[in-house]
Amino acid sequence: MKLIYGPVHGTIELDDFAVRLIDTPEFQRLRRITQLGFVFLAYPTARHTRFEHSLGTFYIARKIKERNPDLDDAVVYAALLHDIGHYPFSHTLEGLYPRHEENTRLILREGEIGEVIGEAYSLREFLRFLKHPVVSGDIDADRMDYLVRDAYYTGVAYGLVDLDRLIRNLHWDGERLVVLEKGIMAAQNLLLARSMMYPTVYLHHVSRIAGAMLVEAVKIEGIPLEEIRTMDEIDLLARLRVSENAEVRELIEAIDSRKLYKRVLWSSEPIDERLLEELKRELEAEFGYLTLVDYPPEPSFEERNAFVFVNGELKRLSEVSPLVRSLFELRGTYWRWGVYARRDVTEEVKRLVSRVLNV
Repeated sequence: MKLIYGPVHGTIELDDFAVRLIDTPEFQRLRRITQLGFVFLAYPTARHTRFEHSLGTFYIARKIKERNPDLDDAVVYAALLHDIGHYPFSHTLEGLYPRHEENTRLILREGEIGEVIGEAYSLREFLRFLKHPVVSGDIDADRMDYLVRDAYYTGVAYGLVDLDRLIRNLHWDGERLVVLEKGIMAAQNLLLARSMMYPTVYLHHVSRIAGAMLVEAVKIEGIPLEEIRTMDEIDLLARLRVSENAEVRELIEAIDSRKLYKRVLWSSEPIDERLLEELKRELEAEFGYLTLVDYPPEPSFEERNAFVFVNGELKRLSEVSPLVRSLFELRGTYWRWGVYARRDVTEEVKRLVSRVLNV
């Protein structure tokens, strides 16, 4: 057994099997994968990693199991390993490569960590627990940790959630994780925190611009999946900084010195896919890597679908909470997409964007 101390959950107790998983090279790589990508360019203290988040998710999953002994122990270890497949800078590169969940399954099938898992579990059965509601559900250990952790390390005041009350009022009925009536307020607060964190942290324009620049650099460099999937951020930046391609070096130097591209367009109005593709084509043909289009998916707010037990009935959280319904309806107001350009071409890019979009 080992004890790990941290500012978010205090003391985290690790059993011997958890320690063996953590001590593998595959898990240790997470020490060098930042939790929030380039958010540290806007919030300098947001340098926490997927390593810390994974420990926190393990801690919360174990707390849930302590109150629900029918849960399989594998749920807790799946929570520990749920993010092991993240690429450098977390979600930043997922537009170029398969989602990190797919890479997680690949990593767990091979190498030292797969051997450790195989000593206690059938790997096929263990992989199924990555989709367990405690690990990846409407209200799960993952988001309970990252919302509180991200708020702490960015310093914003929006991620204040009564985790203890929420965990004490989560019931596993053998099929789903249900929020009991006394936990509804805490569940609402979780969704409110997430809705506030999106515009202020997760979609901060500085982070989005730097991320788009990194994506362009990696795209030009042409790093294959088999290489990127086991890289950490030190590996990736070291390679890009000495790239044979001058465009790649220029993009990375700009990120390193925080001389980022400027916003030409920053809009909450979605456009159809045909027009979006036309805009990308025209910008690419005219300006190449000097301008970038960043069109992220809209926040989904799965928490609204969480099951709650009210007055003897099982309902969805959105059915019993007007606040949750309102937050879901307003989700589009927090979302933005952008066109970014190097400072010296911003006016030319602005004219092209206006012509294509008729704005």
